[in-house]
Amino acid sequence: MGTEELRAAVLQEATAEATALIEAATVQASQVAETQRRQLEEQANTRIAERRALKDREVATKAAALKIELRNAILKRKQELLEGLYQELEQNVRSDDSLYRAYLERAVEEIGEETPLSIECRQQDASVISALLPKRGDWTGVRVDAALGDSEGGFIVHFAEAEIDLTLSAASNSLRERTLVEISRVLFGDMK
Repeated sequence: MGTEELRAAVLQEATAEATALIEAATVQASQVAETQRRQLEEQANTRIAERRALKDREVATKAAALKIELRNAILKRKQELLEGLYQELEQNVRSDDSLYRAYLERAVEEIGEETPLSIECRQQDASVISALLPKRGDWTGVRVDAALGDSEGGFIVHFAEAEIDLTLSAASNSLRERTLVEISRVLFGDMK
């Protein structure tokens, strides 16, 4: 075997080894690349899932906040409507002469049997209230003072140690207190 043949055999053997090394390195590089690709995909999927979960929490939080805000706006509007109804009731009684007269008659009945010292009312109500007072002897000395403002309706009764507020605003407040539970149940009970 000559040098040429030896050289060819060594070259062939080296080429075969190099080819085998290249194939092994290619397989190993392919495996490393595949492993890294899978790891990157897993990391990307994890980050995407975390991001989606964060976005879902943000959306849920914003939705809850908007729901609370909407509920509060509805409650506020219902409360405004309720207050408006009581004010409208007061205004209707004050502006309707027959209703207002009936209110004054009922209020005089609420004074009771004890004779008051004085009654404060509006100027335009003084003669009506004087006419509604009992004509018994001990009631003839009751002083009717036109001391309330024109915007107020009804009257205030003064006794020696107490007073009774029979103004329209006091009657409206009393009505509001007596009906508060039932109206609250009707207006606000169905809120979820």
